[in-house]
Amino acid sequence: MRKRIICALLQLSLISCMTEVFAETIDVRLRIHQKESAEKTITRENLIKIKQFILEQGNRETYCNMYNNNPAYQTKNFRFYLNPDSGQENINCDPKKSGFHNLTIRNSDGGKNQYRAVEFLDKHYVYITANWPTDDLTVQQVRQFVVDAMKEILAEIKKKEPNKPDAGDGK
Repeated sequence: MRKRIICALLQLSLISCMTEVFAETIDVRLRIHQKESAEKTITRENLIKIKQFILEQGNRETYCNMYNNNPAYQTKNFRFYLNPDSGQENINCDPKKSGFHNLTIRNSDGGKNQYRAVEFLDKHYVYITANWPTDDLTVQQVRQFVVDAMKEILAEIKKKEPNKPDAGDGK
């Protein structure tokens, strides 16, 4: 009986340690269906508009070891980076070599939970990924981070290109 109690306590202590490790290493991924969702901000159309704006008005910046010279744009509170679509050999982020349907958003203040990856290659779904989430990160916080960032850059787009017609994706 004593061995069982010790074994149970040991298992509980291991589980509590594992929970901490999983929280630090598992990504949180949200999926937003484009036709069935009431979402007004996180839409493929808005993301394509942001992509085109960054490619036309942005600069080049390296933010990670995976790519170089990413198309980038900075607003007051956020930094936006376009990544080439996966499966395309484009380490230097040349727009002539690939599409850019992966947007990484970084909070300018930094700190933990500062990155969100938004993928919009699929016409039916937009995916949001939070890397290295803390234990207390909620789905609403993940979504709100992206909404706030997108509203900020969409406002800048509207100021800089008030009468420009929507060009679409071209695909």
